[in-house]
Amino acid sequence: MRLSPDLLVTFSVVAEYGNISRAAEALRLSQPAVSAQLKTLQDLVGERLYVRNAYGITLTDAGRDLLGYARVIAATTASAAEHLRSRRERTRPLLLGLSWTLASHAVNVVRSAHSNGHEVKVVSGHSSDLGEQVAAGSLDAALIVRPLTPLPVALTAHRFSAEDLSLLVPAEHELEARGSTPLLAVSGEVFLWPVSGSTIARRAERLLSEATALPDVQFELGSIAAVRAALVGKVGVTILPPSVARAEIAAGLVTPVLIEAPNVTLEYVVVTPSDVLARTESRLLSDLVLGARTQRHSR
Repeated sequence: MRLSPDLLVTFSVVAEYGNISRAAEALRLSQPAVSAQLKTLQDLVGERLYVRNAYGITLTDAGRDLLGYARVIAATTASAAEHLRSRRERTRPLLLGLSWTLASHAVNVVRSAHSNGHEVKVVSGHSSDLGEQVAAGSLDAALIVRPLTPLPVALTAHRFSAEDLSLLVPAEHELEARGSTPLLAVSGEVFLWPVSGSTIARRAERLLSEATALPDVQFELGSIAAVRAALVGKVGVTILPPSVARAEIAAGLVTPVLIEAPNVTLEYVVVTPSDVLARTESRLLSDLVLGARTQRHSR
């Protein structure tokens, strides 16, 4: 009996996902092609390797026995492909997408990568756009705000950190002394919007809508830097994670006020391709970003 490595790789991926459709997406094959490979493998083995259920597939005893060998073949094949790719491709910068909200992490990531012998190029954008670029292969990884909607199957999220949204107000603002407030209190305020269409802006819009709070005046300033300047200038208030105005808060120019509402927590994640044969660059960059987080927190 001669087994094709491709059949074993496909089998290992189907076993990992427990679902033929999701495995097909991860392998970038059609579902009929994956089903055909599984049938060929079962015919060669002479036993049923899995049974279908309402949610996908369940391995039989024979399938579980074969899975260990299949995983070894899949890992070996991936390692060989990565080795050949690294020999063939010239060295290039690792491409990291970075949400505008998380721009303060750029220097730490780039410097940490440089100290480990790697060059990182940072591209900023909306979290949703950056995720799409990772899935398409134009970015190796991205550090983003987890969107309200589920991530595509083609992406895997690695938890980076979390933070609560706050109402940021200028120093000596009347809400400063409260410590916490329902958002209805901003109805009579000038509200400062940073980047329209961003995940943060959508979360703020939802919170204001749920609180039936409609600020009298709203300024769309186009950037977080402009909003920080407006806060320092006592122009208005905004909803943002406190980390984006860390320097202004430390200087006593801006105060974060807790929001009395559910669902204010933001999750920051590193997203990489989820297919089993993911690019070496993606895994390397993910490790570098997560490592830079650890170094930052240890200071």
